[in-house]
Amino acid sequence: MSDNYSRLEEPTLEGIFAPGGILESCLPNYEYRPSQLTMAEAVLDAIQNRHHLCVEAGTGTGKTLAYLIPSLFSNKRVIVSTVTKNLQDQLFLKDIPFIRRHLFPDLRVTCMKGRSNYLCLKKLYDQAGDEPEELQEHWNDLLAWTEKTQTGDRSELNWMGDDDSQWRHLDARSDTCTGQKCPHFGQCYVTRMRQKALESDLIIVNHALFFANLALETDEIGRALPNFSVLILDEAQGVENVATSHFGKQLSNYQMEALCQDFRKLASEMPALFDLIDRVETAATLFFGAFPLSEGRHSLNFYQDPKEGTVDLRNNIGQPCQRLQNALLALLNGLEQYSSRPSEADPLERRLEQTMSTLEEIFNPDPTNNVYWFERRLTGIFLHMNPINIAPALEEHLFSRTDTAIFTSATLTSNDGFKYFKTRLGIPQPREVVTDSEFDYTKQAILYVPNIPKPNSHDYFSSALHEIHEILAITDGNAFLLFTSFAQMNRVYETLRQTTSFPLLRQGDQSKNHLLNTFRETPHAVLCATSSFWQGIDVPGDTLRAVVIDKLPFLVPTEPMVAARINWLEKRGENSFLQYSVPEATITLRQGLGRLIRSRQDRGILAVLDSRLWSHSYGQLFLQSLPNCPVTDSIGELQRFYHEST
Repeated sequence: MSDNYSRLEEPTLEGIFAPGGILESCLPNYEYRPSQLTMAEAVLDAIQNRHHLCVEAGTGTGKTLAYLIPSLFSNKRVIVSTVTKNLQDQLFLKDIPFIRRHLFPDLRVTCMKGRSNYLCLKKLYDQAGDEPEELQEHWNDLLAWTEKTQTGDRSELNWMGDDDSQWRHLDARSDTCTGQKCPHFGQCYVTRMRQKALESDLIIVNHALFFANLALETDEIGRALPNFSVLILDEAQGVENVATSHFGKQLSNYQMEALCQDFRKLASEMPALFDLIDRVETAATLFFGAFPLSEGRHSLNFYQDPKEGTVDLRNNIGQPCQRLQNALLALLNGLEQYSSRPSEADPLERRLEQTMSTLEEIFNPDPTNNVYWFERRLTGIFLHMNPINIAPALEEHLFSRTDTAIFTSATLTSNDGFKYFKTRLGIPQPREVVTDSEFDYTKQAILYVPNIPKPNSHDYFSSALHEIHEILAITDGNAFLLFTSFAQMNRVYETLRQTTSFPLLRQGDQSKNHLLNTFRETPHAVLCATSSFWQGIDVPGDTLRAVVIDKLPFLVPTEPMVAARINWLEKRGENSFLQYSVPEATITLRQGLGRLIRSRQDRGILAVLDSRLWSHSYGQLFLQSLPNCPVTDSIGELQRFYHEST
């Protein structure tokens, strides 16, 4: 890392963000935003005085530059983490070039993604002449790409989609990495990325990579990030769930099958392993076959069996689990008997030990601190162990080692301010800042909550469908219909296909980016979608004139993770509904409604088809947290507002 990257001059934050400043003179269509300067000053203060910061910066603040620029005044290594790889690329390809050009010309920056995003040269060259069938068409393109790419990042390959299965033959995931024993270690794209990061002032990552790295910091193969002083977590409302996932353990039948397949490739040089692999495969088939056939997510220790009632599945599956553990141990012992073995054996041994450790932890539980559950998806069985409360892990691995952690998003507060958010993560004594909105919601939006039957009523669907038709007629389509379940989304979509002439789009029918581009390019389109479209989506302008949400987005209380958190809070004498369910749903609802107003020119309708906002006392907690705009249950008032604002 450079000791002191040069600046074009020594500007103050005022000189950058204020009227007549650098941003106004260098950024086309830039408008001075007091909230942006407020946030920048709070970020600089947090870094200089070494404290943590929670800052809610509404849409239109320009928060990316408000945290990037002051963080670079510090001459400390900064990590910026955001929620998706697309947002990483936006930071790296759009914002960083501007900052280099106008403020910090010698700034060293690395954009880091998970290992599976990068090409493994060993896999590529080992397959030359015997290419997998699905790669043969593009093999010469791949070889030509390796001659010019500096990163080995798959996103540079415009002919390969995000979910393309071809990439599994080529990726640099740690499962198959032999580390310094690899003949291509010096040229390896992951090695290069790590070295570049060590020399960088700013590192841009995504939440999944950051928390995976935090949880795997003792794994020298898996670890990618160098030490840092300042952490900025953008779109921080999703941090708890990402961290919970990566500080847990997972094992699936697919992982077990892949492990055995890779051992079989190795066994051609170590033939004594064949019988041991057969034994593991047989034991694994019996083990995963012992799980109930029920689709969905289920608790391992409180499984609701249709015949037996509540049962502890770990007791029922204990015998096949022990058999599998014995078979894995025998395979490990067999592998260790080979004093001379190929380098590919090392990552396999590591995976085998991790598999054994995961099984041991799941079937020797600590129910006070962890939740144990499984998910069945078609032929897949996925076992999980996750911490119920992520705060202790973050204290040990993050807050105790970092001078400054900055959490920012347009939606971090609920009716009790930052209390819910900072308590869930255990953020020690953060400064709290909420910037003023740059939008005039009193003129730009109206919130419509019709008095219709409650969502659990028999008449709800027909009433909600009627309201959707009324809203679409007012806005002439141009709407997002956001649902809390796939079942409800599909039911409404199929009905609308028969009853409306507006072009209909549905999540899942195309890739997310393709779907959004189609929506933007199709006049009067209506998009039906679920959770992944509730955040991180920008459609400014008249293309989107209404966002309709079917009901309050409460978490499903029978979901194993949710049930465990509720039970944990109740045992501590806390009201889980008011201190967990309502704040979580409030933040999610604000995220969904936030899709509508993305600029000062946007106008439109926000609608929540859930009369509990009127009829239940907790409804006021939601309403108090939503944008300060007119609220109505009258379709006539909705029509007047819309036609006056267009």
